[in-house]
Amino acid sequence: MTEIARAAIDAGADVVMGHGPHYVLPIEVYNGRPIFYGLSNLTFSTGHLGRRHSGWIGLLVEVTFERGAVTGCHFRFVRSNNNNETVHCHLADEAEALADLTARSGKLGAELKPDGDRVQVMLT
Repeated sequence: MTEIARAAIDAGADVVMGHGPHYVLPIEVYNGRPIFYGLSNLTFSTGHLGRRHSGWIGLLVEVTFERGAVTGCHFRFVRSNNNNETVHCHLADEAEALADLTARSGKLGAELKPDGDRVQVMLT
């Protein structure tokens, strides 16, 4: 995945967002551009064979562009509530998830910085 994502950046992509696994994968900043290897789930309804999933977490990403260049990148954790609605999480409630993602992303050189209920992906 890293080879493909980095090749996309090298070819001119401003952001790479992967999906597929039902869990959050690390974040990398490559040549000043963010790579999200796996955003996990944004909808949580029922899973395989109609089984209800619970406790899953996903990422909702916000990227800021100015004059065609990425100038900022944040994400928020999301989960589903009892009404099966996807809702933003309070970052203080997701300390364990943030610590895990920060450690795994740090191995790829990414720095994640809490910013209110969002997390800033440092692009430098």
